Amino acid sequence: MRSTKNTARRLLGMARWASSALPRVLSNNSATSRLLLIYDFASQPFSVGDMLIFQEAGLVLCEQHGLARVDFAAVYDPGKPVVEDPAFAHIDAESFLYHLSSILPAAQANPKLGSLMLFDSRDTLESYVADNIARYLVWPALADYASGEYLFYRAFRELFLPHFHRYGRLPALGARPAAARWAQRFLAERAGDGQPVTVQLRRNPANPARDSVYEAWLELFRSVAGRYPAKFVVICGPTEVDPRLREIDNVIVAKDAYTSLEQDLALIEAAAAHMGASSGPGTIALFGRKPFCIFGLDLQPALMGGLIEDGRYVRFPFSLPNQNWIREKETAAILVQEFQKIWTAIPDKQ
Repeated sequence: MRSTKNTARRLLGMARWASSALPRVLSNNSATSRLLLIYDFASQPFSVGDMLIFQEAGLVLCEQHGLARVDFAAVYDPGKPVVEDPAFAHIDAESFLYHLSSILPAAQANPKLGSLMLFDSRDTLESYVADNIARYLVWPALADYASGEYLFYRAFRELFLPHFHRYGRLPALGARPAAARWAQRFLAERAGDGQPVTVQLRRNPANPARDSVYEAWLELFRSVAGRYPAKFVVICGPTEVDPRLREIDNVIVAKDAYTSLEQDLALIEAAAAHMGASSGPGTIALFGRKPFCIFGLDLQPALMGGLIEDGRYVRFPFSLPNQNWIREKETAAILVQEFQKIWTAIPDKQ
């Protein structure tokens, strides 16, 4: 009898999850106080940037439905833990959990984060959802979860842009208070009186088309030295550090302080502006109000639901005029020009 009741309850729970495509119905349920975000590594990339997009989706849904907390559930198949992609070829069943620690802290950029859960079985996850559905709005909806659709573009089309058009703003991702305080201390100690500008550099042998042009960035740093009171805080992985960066007085290599992902995100948030490659941690800048320019546009405009295009520049509709993606590959001349634009947009600069 107990087994029959449990089965019936779970079937009802799955049916209610399926109905989460009708959020107005669920949002009127007084018991629903939390959002459950489900990140399925079978369909979503092993990527800091995509995980940050999910967190922003969570904040938007919380605002729309008056929810106080976001519970984040990641699920993977131990036998085949990541999507097939050359960029993730080094991650296998044996090393998945080892590498997971390098991206999971991205969830902590969500100021409404409640519980953080990891499931190694879809059956176990689905049982959890069915058993607890009364207190959750679930995203993605069951049909989207089951289809294995890549949800990056849907988040922009169906959540970010409609929310912006209705309210004129998007909620901002943000560091936890401890990480934010650490970033402020770090910049005060390392940048001193200089105006901190974070720069994300990228060098990935598995996907070199999106790599940064290091020579151009080095030339920018050298040309700015002595002319502007700027301090460039380079965000990258330990293997992406070029030793020549340490020879330039106005450059701070964050990884020399052994920063974690959460600390890197906090530095981007705390800095006066951001520049660099289209990659992972820089995604947090997209939803803030500080100026940025990002190189390596790899979006599909038709799937975004609308982009503002102006020559070499591309912006999201919710971005400010000084928040741009750059179509062209970076050169020293372009970097100097874009830095000067960003510099004029920094308020209260010295």
